[in-house]
Order: sequence, then C-alpha cells, then structure tokens
Amino acid sequence: MNEISLFTSILLLSAIEAMAASVNASDGGKPWRKEQVKVLKAARKVDAVNQYGGYTKRKLKATGFFQTLEKSGKWWMVDPEGHPFIMIGLNSVEAGRVGRYDSEEWAKETYALMKENGFNTMGRWSESDAFKAAGVPVPWCNTTSFAKEYDKRRPLTNGERGFPNETLPVFDPEWLEFCKRYAEDQVSHLQDDHWLIGHFSDNEIPFRPDALEKYLSLPSDDAGYKGAVVWMRENKVKQSKVKDEEVQMAFLKHVARLYYETVASALKKADPNHLYLGSRLHGRCINEATVSAAGACDIISINYYHRWEPEEDRMEDWEAWSGRPFFVSEFYAMKVSRKDIPSDVGAGFRVLNHEDAAAFYHTHTVSLLKDVPSCVGWHWFKYADDTPEWQKGIISKDGNVHQILLNGMKVINEQAYALRGLR
Repeated sequence: MNEISLFTSILLLSAIEAMAASVNASDGGKPWRKEQVKVLKAARKVDAVNQYGGYTKRKLKATGFFQTLEKSGKWWMVDPEGHPFIMIGLNSVEAGRVGRYDSEEWAKETYALMKENGFNTMGRWSESDAFKAAGVPVPWCNTTSFAKEYDKRRPLTNGERGFPNETLPVFDPEWLEFCKRYAEDQVSHLQDDHWLIGHFSDNEIPFRPDALEKYLSLPSDDAGYKGAVVWMRENKVKQSKVKDEEVQMAFLKHVARLYYETVASALKKADPNHLYLGSRLHGRCINEATVSAAGACDIISINYYHRWEPEEDRMEDWEAWSGRPFFVSEFYAMKVSRKDIPSDVGAGFRVLNHEDAAAFYHTHTVSLLKDVPSCVGWHWFKYADDTPEWQKGIISKDGNVHQILLNGMKVINEQAYALRGLR
C-alpha cells in the first residue's frame, strides 16, 4: 500500500470512528427515522487467521471438512484444519455482476479485495469455480433448489405448478425419489471439496403459518389437498378446528418435516462430508413449527430483515426449537441517493451514505458476535450493486469499490474472533 492510499485509509477509518450515535434510516421503504448505532474502533491487533479464515490460536478436532461444534455455551463452525471459524461472507460473488468476463483475472482481484477486508466466505449464487481455476480458492456455499426444481417438472396429475396457494409439493408421491436423484446429480461430485462449506437446499420457499387453510383451499384432486385431509383424519382434527393456532402449527411442522428430513437424508447420502445449510427462511416463515423441523439441517439459514439490531430473545428461541446454530444468510443497508426512492426496491434498510451503511454493519454484527451464542456468522447481501441508485454491494456495477463501506466492515471482520470471546 502506498503512502497516499494508506493516508486515505486512515482518514476513512477516522470518519467511521467519529460517527454520530444515530443515523437516518428507512426500513424497506417505511418512514425514515433515527436509528441508534454502535461503532467500534479498529483493533490494535487483528485476529490471526489461516487460509480458510479460521482462528489459528485455537485448535479443535480436524476432519478435513467444515463442521459445527457447541463449546462452552457457544456454537462455532470449525474449519477443515480444526480451527474455530466464523462465516463472514458475501452473496452473489459473480463476475457478470460487474461486467467482467475475464473470470480468472476477476477472481484474483476479488480474492485480494475479500482477503484485504476480512471476508472469508462466498454465499449463495457465487462463482467458486472461477476462484479455483485462478488458484485462489475461497470457502463457498453450494446453491441447489430442491422444491423449485421439482416444481418445474411436477406431474400435472398431482396439481398445478408454481407452488399454488403458497403450498409445497411435499405430499406428491414422486417427491422422495426426486430428492434422492436430484441430490445425487447436484452434490455427489462435490464430496471431496475441502473448500465447500455446505449446501443450500432452496431460497425463501413458503412455510406459511396458515398452511393448513392453504392446502385445504387447493382443488380436491391436488396431492397437497389429499395430504392435508389424510393428516386431519390421522390426527382426528375436525373441520371446525382448522383455524386453531395449535392445529395450524402442528400441520405446518408436519409439512416442514416432509421437506427438511427428506432433503437432509438425500443430501447426506449423496455427500456425507458437507453441511446442510437449510433453505434460507424469511419473514413469517421464521416460526416455531418450521424452525423446529429445520433441526434436520446442520445450520439454519435466516434471511433477516426489518431489524436494525438482532433480537436476542427470538434468536435464543431458534436454538431452543431446533437444537441447531443459525447464521444470517441475508441482510443489508442499501445506500440510496434520496429519501423518496421507490418503496418496492428490496426488504433491507435504506441509508443516505456508506458511512451509515457501515454503522449498520457494526451495530448488527457486533451484537451477533457478543450477544447471540447460537450465531455462527453472516452473509452480506451482496457483492455488487443492483444499480447506481440502489447500492447494496461493496462494489459498483462498473467495478468501483465502495471504500468507505469496506473500511467500516473491515474493522469488525478483523476482530470478529476477539469480539466472540477468543484471543
């Protein structure tokens, strides 16, 4: 780093450290308001990490693959060499998002950018092959879509395609065998990849709290309707009790188990070495019935929106219900150029500058590290901006790095293990 860039970095870090105790923000297009922030200074001594991003001053049992471990009341991931590992990732790390088609050169540049700023993971929709081809592998997460791929080829004799009434086709007689074949095709060839963390099985599929009503509203010849009727008969549920909350949750748990347990079994048979990372739950699908059934996963993935700070009590419930750790698989604060930006652009917070986006990152992740023992990391949404008006990424669509945002993120990323209680 030359003297000019070093001096610029110092100035930018000073700006982050001196930030006000509150910022202006809008939750997904709702009215703007003041949000409190917690901003940390850069660490005098950064965490010592290995090639994977694991913390080298502690050693646990090594298996050659990523794993999970509960120790001293906290959940951890463990890297292939046996070191504690916190996922600090980015979603959608793809060359095409910044108009690049020289993928190996792009991968080398992006690898350097991620390493310099403390990111150690590529989340869903990322190009791991480009990094491997360039000789700079990064821990990555595999993208699969069990329910969505089955839905594309669902026999029409079972019912409509497209998740009718926001239902899942888990009652279809072909669902089980499809999952076995799909897993074998999609993941069996990856079982020896030491850089692979694990597999996502879908993204934001419907696990509605009112699932029983939804299934019973399907045509009578739909496999989902038939499955709901059979469940009611087997559990002696009368029609008058369909809207009862306890009944609804019991049925939803049944649906979620048919999804998660079937997918988990198929994945583990095709690839016994890697973690099942869940289906990226969102919104009202994050409920007791679904999270409990998601205990079939190794780690539960939560797309976490509409909260400036993590809800500690709610996150404790997730672990209690499932017996598993979780990570935040999507969150962001998006820089917009004006307060009246259209309200239907994404679910995350809007802020007016990258300093405020960095303040959100500090406030959110510090709490995850210090206050939430079941959290094992996060993936920022995302690598590159959507448009110049909607800047979610660490880099613009034309390849310009958002250095102020990155400098703020780096402060946390480089001391994540210390904040978690190691050092």
